[in-house]
Amino acid sequence: MASFVWGRSPQEAYRNPYEWDANRQFAKEAELLLHGFFETLMHKNMCFGRNENSFEKAERMLLTDSSDALIEALGNLDNKKHRITARLFRDVVENLDLLTYFRADTSKSRKSLEKWYQGEFIPHRVSREYLKETDGEKARKERSRYYQELSAFTHRTFKALGDSYALGRGEMLVYVTSTQSRIMVLPHTLSAYYCVLADLILQLSASLSKSNLITSKQLTEYWAEVLKDDSVPRRFVQI
Repeated sequence: MASFVWGRSPQEAYRNPYEWDANRQFAKEAELLLHGFFETLMHKNMCFGRNENSFEKAERMLLTDSSDALIEALGNLDNKKHRITARLFRDVVENLDLLTYFRADTSKSRKSLEKWYQGEFIPHRVSREYLKETDGEKARKERSRYYQELSAFTHRTFKALGDSYALGRGEMLVYVTSTQSRIMVLPHTLSAYYCVLADLILQLSASLSKSNLITSKQLTEYWAEVLKDDSVPRRFVQI
């Protein structure tokens, strides 16, 4: 049976952080899956020219960058290095949402793709507005809230920095550093981050399933190997 970290709420994990075995099992499953995704994407090396401005090239680049970022994020968490991880999470959200927008293939999204190839930054609000057009205001607000929660860590808010501190004698702040003792690193943050990572892997899997870079059979086989079950739930293959 797969780790219950898949689908676990980060808030619940933060409140009950001492699920060491589940986190370790999830880390092994996530590593197997992410490396499978990455290797599949590497089959498209030497397939796109430097000056090519196609959607297919952008799709492959964004999915490859997302896979690589999540592999790095997993490595950070396994080594109890959480501080840079949330920035990687936000990068992945931006990549996947931008790709969803490019896939719309509207006149507006095609112009944005052209600008992207010219080196312009496409703000995340652009993809959120597209989500509003397709799924409604509620979906846009939910995605905005999700993105803002990750941005809070990236922008170094008090809470984000506070997760790097424990309380010492007399409730005095103690900066937690893995170079002194990895045992000191707060388990609450790590457990919550594993859950966010699980959610982003699911989102990456869903985005991959919409591409021509992997077959549905390959994707199902990857999940079946990870979950140790041939009857892979639909939510693991497509959202």
